[in-house]
Amino acid sequence: MSIPRVIIFIASSLDGRIAFPSGGESHLGSEEDKKILNQNLSMVDATIFGLGTLRAHQSTYLIKNLYDNDEVKISKNQPISIIASNSKKFNHNWKYFRQPIRRWLISSSKIDDSLNNDFEKKLLYENSWGETLISLKKQGINDLALLGGAKLINSFMKEDLITDIKITIIPRILGGIYTWIPPKQTNEIFNLKRLWEIKSIKNLMNNEIHIHYKKI
Repeated sequence: MSIPRVIIFIASSLDGRIAFPSGGESHLGSEEDKKILNQNLSMVDATIFGLGTLRAHQSTYLIKNLYDNDEVKISKNQPISIIASNSKKFNHNWKYFRQPIRRWLISSSKIDDSLNNDFEKKLLYENSWGETLISLKKQGINDLALLGGAKLINSFMKEDLITDIKITIIPRILGGIYTWIPPKQTNEIFNLKRLWEIKSIKNLMNNEIHIHYKKI
């Protein structure tokens, strides 16, 4: 059984950081990078990220319709937003729970249907992400955007499930601990045999570069 196409969308500094050393919410990319993200997310069936990313941003990115007269409107068509978390309680004051999206939850712990009523579906993590992705494919998810955080990306990388990486390189050196793959776990997934092919390179404003890599 096939699995969904899994695409990482990420903005990273030259030294591989995705947030400032102080942590919390960060917007590293330019407005042009956000337009590319907007376009890419409009072509996926669902997004997935972990509780740490939700806690940092307290919301998800909403696709916008951009018009020639600079008018911007929130699109009525949003990908399903999937949260991967074993937490049984969420802060319902977060903006995320008021956004006009369909919310699903994936958890490896038993899910109490009396809790988290803001999630349309509650799915069980099935031994591995590979098996869980098969279940998502059966649910009609063919293209899945992986938006973070680092631990979740690491889990997908270890199982070699990433098919595409769309990364915007920000010409800054940030330092700190917030890399897009946890440094302490890198040795577990380091694989010289895995190669990535460049599908496209685009120069953006502020000397940013957007690169689309595809798994060979």
